Amino acid sequence: MTQRNQRIDPSRDLAAEEWARLCSRDSSSLAIVEPDREVTVEELIALARARSGQLVDQGVVPGSRVIVARPNSVEFVVDYLAIRLCGAILVNLPWSSVASIIELAELLDASVVMLAENLVGDNPLLDRLGERRFRPGEASPIGPSEPVTRTADQLAWLACTSGTTGTPKAAMHTGSTWERQTEVVAQHFGLTADDPVLVASPVGHAVALLFSVRMSLLLNSVMVLVPRWSGDTAADLIDRYGCTFIIGPTPYLVDIVTYAENHGADKLKTLRFFPSGGAPVPRTLVRRGLDALPECQIWSYFGTSEAGAVTAVPLDADLDKRLDTDGTAMPGTKTRVVDGELQIFSPEQMMLGYWSGDPDGRLHSDGWYETGDAAEQRPDGYIKMIGRARDIILRGGENISPLEIENVLLEHPAITDVAIIGYPDDRLGSRLAAVVVLVDTLTLEQLRVHCENFGLEKSKRPDFMTELDEIPLSAIGKVLRGTLEDYVWSLVKTDRSG
Repeated sequence: MTQRNQRIDPSRDLAAEEWARLCSRDSSSLAIVEPDREVTVEELIALARARSGQLVDQGVVPGSRVIVARPNSVEFVVDYLAIRLCGAILVNLPWSSVASIIELAELLDASVVMLAENLVGDNPLLDRLGERRFRPGEASPIGPSEPVTRTADQLAWLACTSGTTGTPKAAMHTGSTWERQTEVVAQHFGLTADDPVLVASPVGHAVALLFSVRMSLLLNSVMVLVPRWSGDTAADLIDRYGCTFIIGPTPYLVDIVTYAENHGADKLKTLRFFPSGGAPVPRTLVRRGLDALPECQIWSYFGTSEAGAVTAVPLDADLDKRLDTDGTAMPGTKTRVVDGELQIFSPEQMMLGYWSGDPDGRLHSDGWYETGDAAEQRPDGYIKMIGRARDIILRGGENISPLEIENVLLEHPAITDVAIIGYPDDRLGSRLAAVVVLVDTLTLEQLRVHCENFGLEKSKRPDFMTELDEIPLSAIGKVLRGTLEDYVWSLVKTDRSG
């Protein structure tokens, strides 16, 4: 589906525009908050200038790569603005990913690595950073009053994502692609300065940076940070500051919906939008959310670190579109499905390429990009994500989507969470295992009957079931399928040998 383009003039200085917007606000007005801290615009500007002076003193020059590995905190926002003042290139990483921090510091030849020192402690592995490790206690002259000039076509951000081998890949974004990724989402929701944004997802990942931190700065709205996620904390902050927008992975949506179901929606009455992504969103969860928070738009979207938000559900879409699709292509983006895999063409949002090259050839010379995600595209342009292409299970020559089966199983009242995993079989290649979280007893046979009653073909009914207290997830809510595959296979082998 093709939509209109919104090209950004490559000669614009977007960092200067962002800084000017911040400086134009009422100096005494609220800029950022944490649960126990409030920072005004004047204070934020002063903190950013002081931090930029430290970065310059510690070797940062325009074009330097600066890694920031912090939790959701005022310090992260200060770092971000300071890096922009210096004309450096931001690399945001999860604060706890020590191995990736060290590997990328060397790979990218980072000038400075900024850590959550109070959290990482004296981990000896971080000694390998040497002089790259930011020294927060060093006094330095105040930094520049305006950002170093950088045009929109220059590199501004490296979005790091896991490669197929486990080695992190750094997607290169210019100021222009970075800006458009944030802008297109703000425009889709019609957000303004009167829309406080709750920063819930970890800022070490692209989602929170693009659609929470940077969006708040784009809108000149209050930025409300959740340092450590909990549904109760989020509800308190939404109530206190009147947040209207939150974006986060599926587990966060589960927590907010559960809170509303258990405590009512009064504290969440200002919340108008909660798009969820990073992992498939079960239709049962969307339905629960719409029931518990009828004034809030809740649905799943699809995005990548390479191009930002790719799809979104139109705000006036029918209920069936909200429940059963991930929306249509964002303005300026084209989509197509080739051999079951979603490909995208988004010149205003697409990365330049990967820092260390693209050996898999995912970004084609004509600008089309292979997402690695399985999808279906309907004639009306609506897209339904099926899951990672590599998560598709080949059973007896048939490609089976775990998400389809998981959605059916979540309809069972005894199941609160589930992951479908493939395990080796000599005859079929793979068989299916259901890893379930239960609130009541359930047998494999009962589970299979449930699948049959919902019309699932016999080939899609699990052959093995095991129960866990919770499904293991990554920091952004993706199921750790590799971990579960190893666990299931160990159980199956034991079962067979017994």
